[in-house]
Amino acid sequence: MLPNKPTQVENGKAFEFAIASAFSAQLDAPIKAGRELELSRRCFEKIEPEKQKRFHRSAVAAVAHILQLEDAQFRPRPRVQIRFNNDREGQSGDVRDVLVEHSNNELGVSCKTNHDAFKHSRLSGKIDFVKKWGLSTEGCSEAFWRRIRPIFEELAEIRSQSDATARWSDLNRVPERFYWPVLDAFERELIRLTGQGADSAPQVTRNLVAYLVGNRDFYKVIDRSKNDVVELLAFNFNETLSVGKTRFPEHVIGVDRLNGGQFSKTVRLSRGFTFNFRIHSASSRVEPSLKFDITAVSLPPTDVYTNHIKLTG
Repeated sequence: MLPNKPTQVENGKAFEFAIASAFSAQLDAPIKAGRELELSRRCFEKIEPEKQKRFHRSAVAAVAHILQLEDAQFRPRPRVQIRFNNDREGQSGDVRDVLVEHSNNELGVSCKTNHDAFKHSRLSGKIDFVKKWGLSTEGCSEAFWRRIRPIFEELAEIRSQSDATARWSDLNRVPERFYWPVLDAFERELIRLTGQGADSAPQVTRNLVAYLVGNRDFYKVIDRSKNDVVELLAFNFNETLSVGKTRFPEHVIGVDRLNGGQFSKTVRLSRGFTFNFRIHSASSRVEPSLKFDITAVSLPPTDVYTNHIKLTG
């Protein structure tokens, strides 16, 4: 049974249903039956009627704009089917939620509700983020492991000694002891691989952006209907969309440190890409891992199609 109040995930699934339904109506095409369809339908039916109307209005406007941009793909009208992408595909870099399949081609859309997160990646004393993110087969350096393993071993010991009852709020100087040392080690490893002048910089930087953004071309639709706006972005690295090509950056220009409650590093890349990596504890209880919330601070306006549609009615 779903809980009474929709979670962020359930709101996202509900918006996916609204987007798929808008494509189905505007293309007069069926939605493929299956578990993903039923789950998203249940989530949509769970949210309050006013939010259903908001999601529907945002979806209709966004889909109409996408189909206007991609008109050539649907003329003459091919046989079309809409389906939901499996969540497991996101682990391999395909972040699209709704797919419009036609003539051996796919048009993909990522659906978000009032947030801009790209990834929620974990770091620990065992996770080789260089390999896991697909940056390089060589993996993290020994220097990286020497810096972070004692930190996560201390967290594991705290958890063990408390029988998994210790809370982060029980610990002193959490940012100085855990957050900043891990962030500093992450920065050094990233600069080692992607800094200007590093032999590996062009390929690893390309792999980093493919991991953060997605390795398939797609439209990203963000429902901001509370503000009467729906936002569209198009990532077109492989030139399968009708908008301009999105070019990969070649290297990291620099990394900035943010203080206060925002314990993070802001990574500035060439071509105008900037991402913020905010680290936090993924649970109120102490565990031997930390989590990133990764968002885009800036995207190149000439390489990433962006449009804000003002909703009416």
